[in-house]
Amino acid sequence: MIGFCNRNGALLLEEEIIVGIGDIKCGKGGQSIATYALGSCVGVCMYDELTGIGGLLHALLPFAKNIDMVDPARYVDTGVKRLFHEICHRGASPARLKAKVVGGAKMFEFQTNVEMEDIGTANVHQVHRELQALGIPIVGEVTGGEVGRTIHFTPGTGSIRIHASDKSEKII
Repeated sequence: MIGFCNRNGALLLEEEIIVGIGDIKCGKGGQSIATYALGSCVGVCMYDELTGIGGLLHALLPFAKNIDMVDPARYVDTGVKRLFHEICHRGASPARLKAKVVGGAKMFEFQTNVEMEDIGTANVHQVHRELQALGIPIVGEVTGGEVGRTIHFTPGTGSIRIHASDKSEKII
C-alpha cells in the first residue's frame, strides 16, 4: 500500500500494482506500478502523458527465439511489442508514447575465452532496437552498472522513482 494525503490532510491508501519477472502491468493516472530487484533484467515504462495511460514490462532476456510464445513478457523483443499493444488497447495514442528504461546491470562476472555481451547490456540494446522500430522515443534511462534496482512508476506523469541496492535513489 502507498499512503498519501489529500487536500484536507486525510490519509488515503492506494494499492500498488506489482510487476513480477517476465510480467507486464498497466495503469492510469496516479496509480503506482512497481517492480523489484531489476538486476540484469530490464524494466521498460511506456506511457501517454495526455491520457495518463502507461505500463511496465519486467523482461528477463533479450530474445524469445520462438521458444516461449506463451510468456512473451519474459523477453525484450516480444515484451516491448506486447506492452505497446496493451497500453494502446487501453486508449494510449501510439503517436504520443514515450519510454523510460531501467536496469540491465552486469550482476555477475564470468570468465570466458570469447568476448561476449553480458545479458544486461544485451537486454538494454534490444530495448533500444524495439523502441526505435516502434518510433517511441526514450526520454529517460538508468541502465548498466553493477547494482540492482527497484522502480516505482507513475503512468500519469511518467515519473519513475529508482531505489538502488547501493542505497542511492533517483527520479527520472
